Amino acid sequence: MNFLMLFSNHTHIVLEVDGQQYYSVNGKAEPERYGQMVAEDRRVRLQGYEVYRFGGAELHDQQRGKAVVIDFFNALFQQHSIKR
Repeated sequence: MNFLMLFSNHTHIVLEVDGQQYYSVNGKAEPERYGQMVAEDRRVRLQGYEVYRFGGAELHDQQRGKAVVIDFFNALFQQHSIKR
């Protein structure tokens, strides 16, 4: 878990930023590693957490990454009726 957000209405948001190390070994896709990651997602979701993943490539470019993050938080806050 990279970030955990606890909203006042008891909503728990998990944010994950996944680089290559989450799904590959030495630059080669590793199904076992990916399987462990999605199994952990299921476990955390069943405990009542919302899980949102970002691929490292989405955030690599600073300008694009900033737009991705802003758009995500605007949508998240709107979904949970949180005023900024």
